[in-house]
Amino acid sequence: AANIPSFTIEATQNSEVGILQRGIRNNARGMSIRNLFDQIPTLLSRMCPCMLMSPISVAQYIHPDADKFDLIIFDEASQMPTYEAVGAIARGKNMIVVGDPKQMPPTSFFSSSQVDEEEAEFDDMESILDDCISLSIPSRYLTWHYRSKHESLIAFSNSQYYNGKLYTFPSVDDRVSKVRLVQVDGTYDKGRTRSNHAEAEAIVKEILNRLRTPEVPEKSIGVVSFSQVQQNLIEDMLIE
Repeated sequence: AANIPSFTIEATQNSEVGILQRGIRNNARGMSIRNLFDQIPTLLSRMCPCMLMSPISVAQYIHPDADKFDLIIFDEASQMPTYEAVGAIARGKNMIVVGDPKQMPPTSFFSSSQVDEEEAEFDDMESILDDCISLSIPSRYLTWHYRSKHESLIAFSNSQYYNGKLYTFPSVDDRVSKVRLVQVDGTYDKGRTRSNHAEAEAIVKEILNRLRTPEVPEKSIGVVSFSQVQQNLIEDMLIE
């Protein structure tokens, strides 16, 4: 904070402080954000030493020839395609990539499925995280899990996906699991409706039971289905 110059004293118009003050007074009329950033490179880094931006914002507002950032950090890197990250990488001196390779990659539903076998070895992988792993870039494994309000919510993933490497914290009521399996005598009607009617009935019954409980109506209920058809069936039953 001590590095931020004083804005109470009127600065010369050609100085970086003066340019910013003029832009603020004029509500940035006739000047784009990128143009403003280009004119106050020293002041910008003093006022905003840490900038939180999306890859698109980086491309729009930060000139490629501007002074490079000391460090670029990618969070949730398993969800970021490499081609989106390249622009931000080029604007920094060092890079930290943070992500979970066990998470599902970005959707490729709308992308082409054609693969050029001759160029396959040069193609990007599904995310910048996967590319970093394939290049054997030095890595560190974060082991402390603190997000789940109850240990049972992460226990299955810790066992099946992370080989028990996560350090989890026991809850006060640790003996009572917050995850429960309710077996439903239903089958998936593959040939006709492509839905599971008995399962939908059980879900709707559970929702109604919860809504009739005095304490529950103040809380929201999230329902996850594995297909659009099943979702529509559940919604139709709720409306009826």
